[in-house]
Amino acid sequence: MVTVAILAGGLATRLRPVTEKIPKALLEVAGRAFIEWQLDLFQRQGFTKFIICTGYLGEKIEEFLGDGFSRGVSIEYSYDGDKLLGTAGALRKAAALLSDPFLVIYGDSYLEIDYNAVLQAYYYSECPALMTVYANGDRWDSSNVEFSDGRILRYDKKMRTSAMRFIDYGLSVISPEIITQIPEGEIADLADIFSRLADEEKLAGWQAPKRFYEIGSQAGWSELDQMLNKQQKNEEGDTMEISAYVSEYLQETKRIAETIDQVSIVKAAQVLGSIRDQGGRLFILGVGGSAANASHAVNDFRKILGMEAYAPTDNVSELTARVNDESWESVFESWLKGSKISANDGLLVFSVGGGSATASLNLVRAMDLAKEKGAKIVSIVSRDGGRALQVSDACVLVPVVADARITPHAEGWQGVIWHLLVNAI
Repeated sequence: MVTVAILAGGLATRLRPVTEKIPKALLEVAGRAFIEWQLDLFQRQGFTKFIICTGYLGEKIEEFLGDGFSRGVSIEYSYDGDKLLGTAGALRKAAALLSDPFLVIYGDSYLEIDYNAVLQAYYYSECPALMTVYANGDRWDSSNVEFSDGRILRYDKKMRTSAMRFIDYGLSVISPEIITQIPEGEIADLADIFSRLADEEKLAGWQAPKRFYEIGSQAGWSELDQMLNKQQKNEEGDTMEISAYVSEYLQETKRIAETIDQVSIVKAAQVLGSIRDQGGRLFILGVGGSAANASHAVNDFRKILGMEAYAPTDNVSELTARVNDESWESVFESWLKGSKISANDGLLVFSVGGGSATASLNLVRAMDLAKEKGAKIVSIVSRDGGRALQVSDACVLVPVVADARITPHAEGWQGVIWHLLVNAI
């Protein structure tokens, strides 16, 4: 379980007077304390162990979050003490809690990236530390990193060069050995350590694909607040839209249940029962989603009813060979001929439209052959019933209650009806 260290001990002087009584981590952003947003980003990706390195007003953060149990995470705290120790010094103070390579994020950074990908890049690099960077081009702040091929070539926040097109993104992975080299109680900055590691060619890099957000300034705080508020409204809108769709879909399903012709279902049960009783075989046809239903139904008719049942779409080799050598339109017809369909047998057809001269001609030709051989035909279809309604001994027609959802309702009700039939016969 990888630990995430959050550096939340700064004075936040740029946000005064608000931060005179409230630590930056607890500033309200889109209706929540900022640090809650940070924790959520990590928790959604499986990170649940946190060390909060704090100093200024840190007790308010601990009072607010506690040990994290109620949030499904574990939180421990490390306080700087009488003096602020800097970003690296704060980690040195927390060293006893950091036994393995750990993630470090600044307490004012909001980063919507793949944290696990960052970790993988760290382990792959075999470097003692990794810095995430962003192709900033001086847009969001002054660029301070030279980066190429997974390595930080130079990092300097003061002496910038024209080759620095990237910026420190605000997230790093660090081996504890880097931190324990700092003398206890010494004020130290991560920037200085990273600069030295870059010079020693020991600092890996990972390029973030999305821009960063931060609350270290009034402008950044306001921008993130607007972004998250907009994001929440969109999510709420999507939820309302999905909720309305779910309600409408289920209401349509209810209308089908209330209006479907039960007499035709009873007749279908009788026809199928007669095929079983005379020892006939049942051939089940379908195309697309209906073909998947045919496979499932074969299992139920064989296992539950003890009928000899088959679906041509279960034999991909034969099906594709017939399509290749003969035609798609004749594939089911030729398969039934090869199966020597007879008057003792039955044909069960699953289809949305029921087959016509322009749609599912393969089903039409198969049904015509079955009729010619005297086999019984049962169909579960929708739309206007197509050829199936004309030639079936029993045709269950799924009512059309929404033109835009004919297919999902038809294929869904195929399952409802055949399950009903195998348990009713």
